[in-house]
Amino acid sequence: MHLLLIHQNFPGQFRDLGPAWLAAGHRLSAIGHDSEGPDWPGLRYYRYSFDAADPSDLQRGQAVEQISQWLAQRDPPDLALVHSGWGEALLLRRALPTTPIVVYPELWGTPASLGVGVDPGLAGPSDLPGLAPLLERQNLLAELAIAQADAAVVPSHSQQASFPAPLRQRLQVIAEGVNLDRLGPDPAACFRTPSGLELRAGDPVVTLVSRELEPLRGLRAALQAWPEVAAALPDAQLVLVGGEQRGYGIEPPRGSSHLADALEGLPQERIHHLPQLPYPDLVTLLQCSACHLGLSYPYTLSWSLLEAMACAAPVLTNPESPLAPHIRSGHNGLIAPFDEPQALAAAMLQLLRQPAFAQRLGRSGRQLMAEQFNLEGALELYGELFQRLSSAASSSGNRPRQSPWAG
Repeated sequence: MHLLLIHQNFPGQFRDLGPAWLAAGHRLSAIGHDSEGPDWPGLRYYRYSFDAADPSDLQRGQAVEQISQWLAQRDPPDLALVHSGWGEALLLRRALPTTPIVVYPELWGTPASLGVGVDPGLAGPSDLPGLAPLLERQNLLAELAIAQADAAVVPSHSQQASFPAPLRQRLQVIAEGVNLDRLGPDPAACFRTPSGLELRAGDPVVTLVSRELEPLRGLRAALQAWPEVAAALPDAQLVLVGGEQRGYGIEPPRGSSHLADALEGLPQERIHHLPQLPYPDLVTLLQCSACHLGLSYPYTLSWSLLEAMACAAPVLTNPESPLAPHIRSGHNGLIAPFDEPQALAAAMLQLLRQPAFAQRLGRSGRQLMAEQFNLEGALELYGELFQRLSSAASSSGNRPRQSPWAG
């Protein structure tokens, strides 16, 4: 099949799926925004860009429509897969009227998904004037994308459950899948920080990884709990990996960044902040982790959290997180309240002080990845979906479907 993959930050969730589809014999074209694209042999990559720093959703939709129309005239795709979160799916049906379209609407936004009622450090809805418009935009994009699609996919049951019932029925859960052949524990792993400190598998190392370090992914909660851990274990180290932009949350930082806010007043000699790491270095760090923090508002499931579990890093999450439904506390991870620093610290200390217990949890967490989040399983489900959509398109005689934007 000729697959067209569309993601604003390509490859996005196609990072592992794309090369696997190429290896399986599919042809891939892709559309992304203003990046070079990955170096995948056989990939044809098209990018769009804007003079404005912050293009509108409609502008993105129009850019994707133009490229898709051009592609449809020269080498029509058999199926298109598009992340709808920034508007790329808005006009895609007009460009590809007979092509099966699979959309990724990710999440139905609610105040709780952005921390209201979950994080006591966050202001209430009345103090967040941008909250309602942000949620309305996100949900409208999701609803329009689902309306014009032949199928809609989300990567976790918690994300599926966030949608209203009529839309939920149209969503199929297919985990993006972690490559267990590439990710696994390494008892000899050693990670060197920029300062020269060597962290080894078995050391009391706590990790938190996020695209941007922000309260939505537990930054504030982790650093509120850390002083108690640091006082109890003088050799414990905390490694924070991620950028210092605002991130996905609605809350603006008080100072220069959320990280600067969270570090204010804390002794920092055993707190290490690293920018986004090259992938092999990130894997090595996760293999050294004795406690990986998967704290989150009820938002999207973190990819780095799944990778940590694939590396058999013991995980600590909170009841509201998208991972929590998959965790049996004390069996394949630990669960502690997001808003109780002492409880979080106690859970961290339990993992750091009881390495045999932590390793058992890590092995069970990796087993969870093998059973529910592995790449091979995802590819099998996608293969079934592709076959079903192709058969439906053939039986319908490729009749055009109507775009929700059609007059």
